[in-house]
Amino acid sequence: MNRIVSAFILLGVFASSSGRVVKVLAGPLIRVEGKNVSISCDVNDYTGPKEQDFEWSVRHNEEYVNLVGTYDPSFTANKYKDRVDRGEIAIKRTSDNSVILEIINVKITDSGEYKCFTPSTDATSSGNYDASVTLNVIPDSLKVSGSKSRSETGSITEGDAFEMRCSVSTIATSSTYLSVSWEVNSGSSVEEIITLTADSSISPEKKYSERYKGGNIRFDFLGNGMYSLFFSRILPSDNGTYSCIAGEWSKEADGTWTKINEKKTQLVTVAVTPIANYLTVSLDEYNIDLSTSDTLALTCHIGGLKKDLGVEVTWFMHPVLTTDMEKAHMVARLSLDGLINGSDSVSLGRLTQNTFQLVVRDLDKTDSGYYFCKVTVWVQQFIGSWHKAAESISAPVIVNITSLEPSFTVSHTVLNNPDLAGAPTKLECKMSNDENVNDATLAVSWYFKENLPGDVPLITYNIASVDHNLVLQASSNYSERVRNGHIVLTKTENTAFQLQILHTRDTDRGEYFCTISTWTQIKNHNWVQTKNVSSSTSLIFWKQDNPKLAVIATPIRAVFSPGETFEMTCKVIGENLKTPRYSVVINVEYAGGKTKKIISLSKDSIINLEEWNDKHRLDSVVLEKTGETAFLFRMYGSQISDVGFYFCSISAWTPDVGNTWTETITGVSNKVKIAFEQSGPSFNVSVSSDNQFVYPGETVKIECVVLLHGAAPGMDKISYDVKWMHKNLQQSEEGHMVTSVDHWGLVQSGQSNSSSDYSLERTDAQKYLLRIHNIESMGHGNYICIVTPWIKSPDGSWQKSSEIVSGPVLITVKLDFWNSVKYPIIYGLSAAAAVGLLSILIGYLSVYCCCKKTMKPNNKTRDLYKNTPMLVPSEMD
Repeated sequence: MNRIVSAFILLGVFASSSGRVVKVLAGPLIRVEGKNVSISCDVNDYTGPKEQDFEWSVRHNEEYVNLVGTYDPSFTANKYKDRVDRGEIAIKRTSDNSVILEIINVKITDSGEYKCFTPSTDATSSGNYDASVTLNVIPDSLKVSGSKSRSETGSITEGDAFEMRCSVSTIATSSTYLSVSWEVNSGSSVEEIITLTADSSISPEKKYSERYKGGNIRFDFLGNGMYSLFFSRILPSDNGTYSCIAGEWSKEADGTWTKINEKKTQLVTVAVTPIANYLTVSLDEYNIDLSTSDTLALTCHIGGLKKDLGVEVTWFMHPVLTTDMEKAHMVARLSLDGLINGSDSVSLGRLTQNTFQLVVRDLDKTDSGYYFCKVTVWVQQFIGSWHKAAESISAPVIVNITSLEPSFTVSHTVLNNPDLAGAPTKLECKMSNDENVNDATLAVSWYFKENLPGDVPLITYNIASVDHNLVLQASSNYSERVRNGHIVLTKTENTAFQLQILHTRDTDRGEYFCTISTWTQIKNHNWVQTKNVSSSTSLIFWKQDNPKLAVIATPIRAVFSPGETFEMTCKVIGENLKTPRYSVVINVEYAGGKTKKIISLSKDSIINLEEWNDKHRLDSVVLEKTGETAFLFRMYGSQISDVGFYFCSISAWTPDVGNTWTETITGVSNKVKIAFEQSGPSFNVSVSSDNQFVYPGETVKIECVVLLHGAAPGMDKISYDVKWMHKNLQQSEEGHMVTSVDHWGLVQSGQSNSSSDYSLERTDAQKYLLRIHNIESMGHGNYICIVTPWIKSPDGSWQKSSEIVSGPVLITVKLDFWNSVKYPIIYGLSAAAAVGLLSILIGYLSVYCCCKKTMKPNNKTRDLYKNTPMLVPSEMD
């Protein structure tokens, strides 16, 4: 049974293996005399020891001769023993199953068939045990030399054309191929430039690829073994020692290329002189003095230039001497492609190959400064690609532009002087005695000095101006009159302007003068002022008494108790006013000096309730015009809160041209008092809190107590409006209302940014309790109680008294540290505990699952040990 199993195993081994395989390089191998030859050999699919032995032998005629082996040192034949001992023929192991046969300085006589043999270590013979390859050794006929026409050292200039030649020859065979390469040693590195490969293709290196494609570098075969490397534009980066390398190649049976020979010759050391070494830029001119409107011509010479180079010329100017061209102003530029960048007054020309001229016409003072000529030289590497070779800037030329300043005088004449208000005024401003004004454009401005008492300094106001573009601009004080056409400014002649005031006012009396300025447009289309001259002043004045206004207030119906009607007349007496109209405002002054406007009547008889905003009494005040200068004020149902001093404020308006009216003067009347006999009670208000120091979230109670003094009517005849105000001491705004209740019991909530709730409760006839629920830090501050008493009169009407304001009570909200941090701490600890428990659970499950899989016994292993017999010492022997 065991023999049957062994037979099946052997059949399986034979079926799965095709036997030993020995391989060498596919031949024939073509090699050059005097060079080193390496032939590899390897064995695979063998049995036995991992490290295999190899034996090389060679056959020149009929029989094989032993060369060298890895196992037996005496394997080498006597014919080759000396060369083996000298190491000229050697076998080198590269791995357990591969070796290389090396022949140093191979000879023509070494040509033959080389066989690699591996002694058998297999249980049975199978496959091949040796492999052979043919080696053909050819004479070394490859020669390479430089062109005799070239010197060993070449000194050329950047941008020149440069050519190197190399001669390559060999004895042609059908099995060898030539390659030619060029390389340069720059001193710091050796770089290959371009190669004619063995398969006759030209391959430039990456650094030189673009220059080759653009035609800047060319590789030519000139015939008769002569090759050329040509630079159409050589650069300083091309400096170095150039060599020509010739290679001889063999194409192996597997299609790969093997270099079997190489020769190299040094041709020339190239030192490229940069254009910047001899580039010069100069200007013909030195310091130049010119006048405005003249023409400036500057000539720039370029020295040391050769033909066929790109030139870019840029002219700069700066008011002061500078070497920083970024701060200088570019005047004109001639670009590389011949485009000119300048302005309408600037032109740039090329007089000769290396001479350029700048022409600036219509000079002005802004053209003064230092002029530079900057030249940039470019070398074309190939079409569409330029190399910046050099840049140079000339010494500066100082150009000084002088101008003749305009000279002229300005006169101011009154053409029409009014003798009373409302009459027209006409003024003229004129230039005369002008010199060097030429084509300058004129602008004019008119000014007014108010006629004030002698010890008061005069204030000058601008009326209107016409600029150099003939645009009219009025000052804010006169803009409405100019816009409505009541003040007109015109240009009557080339050098004369007129200002007309169609309706002169009393306030227009004073001194007038004008200024004329000359403006010139420069080349950048901007305008500059060249001269500004002011005239003398002219007086516009007529004698007239100043307007006067007297206002008298008289009570018609006085009031002595609440509920009665109050009437007051206002009479105005005006002097030195021309057909005036009057507007009137009724005012009241309360105790403490506070004043409030009640009702007004405009000059056009339009009624307006000013600050009378009690919605229940909007119809209780009336203002009537009873005559041209008389007005009647009536107030129905007067109340205690109306106590105060009443007076009239009347303004006089006089007509202006164009149906416009001007407020001329305002007068205030005497004061009329409303006061009631004090037979009722007086009131006072106090506030208090049970706890002025609280924590956030607590409820705060603040009590407002109304105190009565004197004779008090029944409690059913007194009611109150109560309003609570809060002011946060950390904020600048005034206090805001939080809640209120009126005397009818209607509660109204105020606006607040806090989330606290407010409740208001009347706990007694004279007590009101404010509760602040869930107070926040924003609730910190002063709380004030404002009470307005209402008293019921004998006729059944309710009379409103003056409001009473309590003193403030300060509520301080303290920060509870533990309450502010306890929830974050609790949440943080809970989250940490949850994450820890989850990590323990995951670790436990991972360990349990992994250990369970690892410790599970293997049934096959257990059966193997169970069926293996124990060996006793006798059996082991």
